[in-house]
Amino acid sequence: MKKYIKQFVPPIILYLYNRLPIHNFKKFWINNRQKIDFDNELKIMIDHFIKSKSLRFLSNYWHYLSIKNINQLIKDGSNIKKYSTSVATSYYTFLDFNEEQISRAAKLVESDFFELNINLFKKHKNFSHTQSIKYNNLTYLLYLNLKKTNYFERLSKLGDEGYVSYNDPYMEIDKIKVTSDKLNSLFDYDKINRFSNLDNVRSVLEIGAGSGRTSQAIMSFNKNLKYIICDVPLALYISYKRLSSVFKEKKIKTLYNIDDENELNLEIDNNDISFIMPHQLRLIKSKKIDLSIAIDCIHEMDKKTITTYMEYINNISNMFYFSVWKETYVPFSGIFRSYSNKLDYFSDDYNIPKNWKKDFEEDLIFPSNFIAAGYSIKD
Repeated sequence: MKKYIKQFVPPIILYLYNRLPIHNFKKFWINNRQKIDFDNELKIMIDHFIKSKSLRFLSNYWHYLSIKNINQLIKDGSNIKKYSTSVATSYYTFLDFNEEQISRAAKLVESDFFELNINLFKKHKNFSHTQSIKYNNLTYLLYLNLKKTNYFERLSKLGDEGYVSYNDPYMEIDKIKVTSDKLNSLFDYDKINRFSNLDNVRSVLEIGAGSGRTSQAIMSFNKNLKYIICDVPLALYISYKRLSSVFKEKKIKTLYNIDDENELNLEIDNNDISFIMPHQLRLIKSKKIDLSIAIDCIHEMDKKTITTYMEYINNISNMFYFSVWKETYVPFSGIFRSYSNKLDYFSDDYNIPKNWKKDFEEDLIFPSNFIAAGYSIKD
């Protein structure tokens, strides 16, 4: 019904509606903070975020999603351990898909025959039977595609801690607990490594790391990296908790409360994994980062914010890898949809700086309508 109503509502009305206080994350948090029984560490993180310049980096769409995710966490009894079957469905846990999204993965295995020794009808906690079957079939499809790559042997080397620690739905195949996150992380790792040769990389900045799934894969296979995660709550908190539990031997610290340039750079040097917020990117020293990555996140930003990120990356990094929808619209981000918030990778809507040289470009196996690109950044 909502879909049909929107067709008859003038764009200006929808735009103004989506900018009401009920869609403003700062106002939502101020009005509801005392009612929420969250871990105090998360409350302090959000308190700092809504007072910082990082709040300006949120698109209207992410104001909406942030409120939705907090409400979901409240519904779950403030239990972050249920993340993967609730909040994660706003990120990269696909419970539905269409032809455009799975066509490439399906074509790569459509002529093969397989002896199945798995339960494709396993029902996962908090998923319906329909959702579970779709998740299982997608996971198995990704598994079959991974078997055709040189990275398949690495699947057994990714531990369960992190990947099945948050109520994650999984299938057991060849005595390995397999999740869509594990598989997609290895597809990401393959492309990032072929672009950048991670053995020669000393420092990585990941923007919009989500739950930290790709971060975990990269650091599992490349032990000596300095890793920086730049994100906003709730994701910043989840990835911090996840990676702290997985990499207990590493020095890990949240640095989001530091506003001094020298102090921030010193802390990054002194820690193995650092967690910051977007506005702090301006404090990182020029060309300090070997490789910056952004997976499945830039296409959810306003164009002005994308330009700001590109300017920061241009200053602090030597390489940049990202993956996005080939073409999409950012909900709620402008009055006139076709102009304000349309993002087309092939129409230069991501405002790539002139001094960047494209060294890598490849379609994703899943979703098939995503594309990945890698650039070397020249002075």
